[in-house]
This record gives sequence, C-alpha cells and structure tokens, in this order.
Amino acid sequence: MNFLCQIRPGSSDPELLVGILGVGVLICGGIWGLVLWVRRASTSPDPWDRSITEELEQEQAVQLCHRCLAAQESSADFCPACGAPVGQYTNWLPYPYLFSIGHTLRIGTSGEYKRTRLTIFGFFLLGLAEYAVFAPVYWFMVLRRLAKPNPPTTTSPQAPDPRSLPGV
Repeated sequence: MNFLCQIRPGSSDPELLVGILGVGVLICGGIWGLVLWVRRASTSPDPWDRSITEELEQEQAVQLCHRCLAAQESSADFCPACGAPVGQYTNWLPYPYLFSIGHTLRIGTSGEYKRTRLTIFGFFLLGLAEYAVFAPVYWFMVLRRLAKPNPPTTTSPQAPDPRSLPGV
C-alpha cells in the first residue's frame, strides 16, 4: 500500500510502474484462478448421496411436514396434524400468508422453539410488527412462557412407510 502513495502525476520512475503493473497482474491472475477453482468444484447442495436424491425425485415419494413428519399431499398448504405451513408458495400467497404468520406467532407463545437471544428478539420484533399497539400483550405471553422451563423435546417419529400410505 505504501508504494501506491508514491504514484503522482508526472512520476516517471520505471521501476515503480513495473512493480505496480506486476502486482496488478498477480492480483488479476489470483482472482481468475479462484474463479476457475470455484467453477470446477463439484456441486453438492444436499448433504446426502446420489441414491437418496434419486429416491426423492421419484413420483411416488411422499412429502413430509418439516415440523411433525406427517405425510402431506403435494397440493396442501398447511399440515393437517400440526398446522405448519408446508406448501411451496404458502408464505408468498396473500391470504395464506396471514395464517403462516399466525403459526409463527403461536410458536412464540407455546415455547416450543430453540431459545436463543436472537429468536426471542425476533419474536418481540415480529409481535411489534404484527400487533403494533397490542404488542405488549403478546410480549407478556412470550415472557410468561419463557419463565417456565423448556418443554421436553419429543423424539420425532420415524417417517411413515410409503407402502402404507393411501394412493401409493
């Protein structure tokens, strides 16, 4: 960085100009090598292997709720067992979006979430954004649930056997 301060209009030191040009070429070459390295890297967005990916892409694969692992129809917007939004576009549609927000707010008052400062702060901000003047009532419900110990985490049930589901 110090040598960049020595560049001034009218400066004709050839060693300085060659040095700056060399550093620039090295930087550009390093960036180009990084781009090539990233492009050649194998893409593996899923934490599982190819056989599981193929099983998930089959037509008879059963969709599961991310919260309770209950089997879902592909056209369902909400889980019939727990009410969680499971549709692909549920959070983007104007009317179902309201029920999705309601489900999130219910999670805050039920206490069934990982209690970190960030999630608690998020529930306070979401309560303020959704309830405005009545936000203190929601905050009271959240704080009342926080005073109680964490509810016991139930072990999630095993995924249902696809052969036992109707229509498969």
